[in-house]
Amino acid sequence: MAFIRYTQECLDAAQGLWPARGAHEGRLQSERPKTIRVFESRFLEFISQAHPVTPGIWFLPLAAWSLWSGSAGPLGLLRTVGLFLFGVLLWTAVEYALHRSLMHGFLRHADTPARKFRAFMVHGYHHEFADDRMRLVMPPMISWPIAAVVAALWRFAFGPAAWFPIMGGTMTGYVAYDWIHYYTHHARPKTRLGKWLRRYHMRHHFEDENAFYGISSPLWDVVLGTFRRNTPNAAPAKELT
Repeated sequence: MAFIRYTQECLDAAQGLWPARGAHEGRLQSERPKTIRVFESRFLEFISQAHPVTPGIWFLPLAAWSLWSGSAGPLGLLRTVGLFLFGVLLWTAVEYALHRSLMHGFLRHADTPARKFRAFMVHGYHHEFADDRMRLVMPPMISWPIAAVVAALWRFAFGPAAWFPIMGGTMTGYVAYDWIHYYTHHARPKTRLGKWLRRYHMRHHFEDENAFYGISSPLWDVVLGTFRRNTPNAAPAKELT
């Protein structure tokens, strides 16, 4: 479509050319920009970005409503809370599966220019420009359609009474994932937990892209064997702390 036109720097970055890779024309890796423009259209460029607070604005009121409506109805408080927590657990599994199978699935099979471009748009951009604050969380134009599909699946799988509290937990888990992801990239944690979460995710970026897929939780990395202990080839400490 003529309306969807990508910038030359986006097309170059998708193929591994500067600024996506290393030094070029005297520029050092450390001097690489933290962001690039993706779309030539100002409108598309605008709606393809999102402030990190955005997921909370869209999804947390719905999550709170799911708790209130469930506990005030026939489900009752305890069952509603149980279903809600189950929804959070479901999100951690969805998060892991999407990151490992979909996002890195594209990256692992990027062996032609077209596939490299698709992989870059799905997840490669984040690995090349991980410090881009406005492309770290999903914009509403992507997150809302996905949420609608998940809601339909949950209603089909769990029935008309239970699906909404489960969806509320899933949405809360998603917001937690987005904010923890932002925190690991842009905060300087002071607590032991915060430092551990940051180091865990930085190991995915700098040490082994085929491990450490969990962001909000290492649970499924441990269960499915993609947790790694410290290795001799770990990235420099300055990149992981």
